[in-house]
Amino acid sequence: MYRDRKKLEEELKNVIDEIKHKRKVLEQINWELKKYNIPNGTINSIARGDDRIASLDSPLLCLICLAVYTITGIQSISPYEYYSDREIELSQKNLGTSNRFHLLQLPIQLADVTMIDLENYITKIKMSYLVQMYHSQLITYDYETQRSPKFKRTKNGVVPVPDINKKSVEDISDHMLRETYLSDMLTLNVYSTDVEPLHYNEKTKTLTINSRATISILDGFHRLQGGVRAVAINPDLGLEMILSVRSYDTDSAKKYFGQINTINVVKPQRLKELKSQKYSDIVVRDLQKKTDLKGKIASSSKISEVAGQLTTFDILSYAIDKVFDPKTTLEAKEVSSYLVDFFNYLTGLFAQEFIMNPNEYRKDYINHPLMFAAYIRIAKDFKDQQTDLNKIKARIDKIDFHNRELLEILEDRRGINNNRNRNAMIHYFS
Repeated sequence: MYRDRKKLEEELKNVIDEIKHKRKVLEQINWELKKYNIPNGTINSIARGDDRIASLDSPLLCLICLAVYTITGIQSISPYEYYSDREIELSQKNLGTSNRFHLLQLPIQLADVTMIDLENYITKIKMSYLVQMYHSQLITYDYETQRSPKFKRTKNGVVPVPDINKKSVEDISDHMLRETYLSDMLTLNVYSTDVEPLHYNEKTKTLTINSRATISILDGFHRLQGGVRAVAINPDLGLEMILSVRSYDTDSAKKYFGQINTINVVKPQRLKELKSQKYSDIVVRDLQKKTDLKGKIASSSKISEVAGQLTTFDILSYAIDKVFDPKTTLEAKEVSSYLVDFFNYLTGLFAQEFIMNPNEYRKDYINHPLMFAAYIRIAKDFKDQQTDLNKIKARIDKIDFHNRELLEILEDRRGINNNRNRNAMIHYFS
């Protein structure tokens, strides 16, 4: 370029502000842009403020200036004042044959997609393709399920616009361009009240977004805008993102957005559970999924009696590690298989105490969090002695929960997270 790009951006913005309410002029500019395979409505989108001029790559900026200059004759945005003849010629040639400015239309297919459930799919996707979807006006911003909008006064009244943090978008874009951006996940919501919005082919692992479906961005709008800016500067951006595709109605989409934007410090106990670094953790995760303890095992360092929780992930993992000591994934699965059966018997035989009405039995100590370390010890004895699981009730009925030595452990001031207390409980029942 002969002159500073920022000067051209300012001049173009001023001219567009003058003509943005002149419908016939905008139509003529769109016809000019069609010659270069630039999507219809591009100039309208810029005039509304949906697409920032600063995000346009140099060839596109050049041709938009050329089209506006051709129709309006305003010299301040003549591309010949900023670009060489060769640059203008290359812009016309490259955009005229480039697929990345072709309008995408539904239906479209996404490849290599994994279905989590009927409303939840995941794959990877090039950021440049997401940008192409955005420029094709396939991805919308749903104000009902997103952050509160800002409001902009126009000739047609006050309209909502996305509340964008420009500094954040620029920072994200800069990292993408420098290849220091760590790929993360964007979430699209595909929905319709008239047609089936999605079709998944399990054999080919392709997900089709059907015609007449609506696509809104549920999470990652700033990242998408960063991608728009980055692709404008470097059309060959190779960044790939994780893409989550949901199919939620409005209420579910609102709930999901609220859920993912409730920011709290992740507690160490929860991180441990999520990482599942020990073989004993694998066992506990199976107990969470396959037994009546589902929803009863706390991720934090203490239980919630209001929620009917019984023990913690950490207590169970600690006891399994100490008592069963699984050394491989295979051993962990074998332990898991046995304990799933054991705890299903235990909770079934004492349904009131563990499942139906646990808070009524807190003072009886049968469902005290530390007692689950004891039950792990008892389970090991049953397994080693090949005792029939239907004898669990008789074994538990023999326990004197108010025995002084046992009470000293259960009521120790050091609490359920103290390893000495846990070890003492395991030893007491050995």
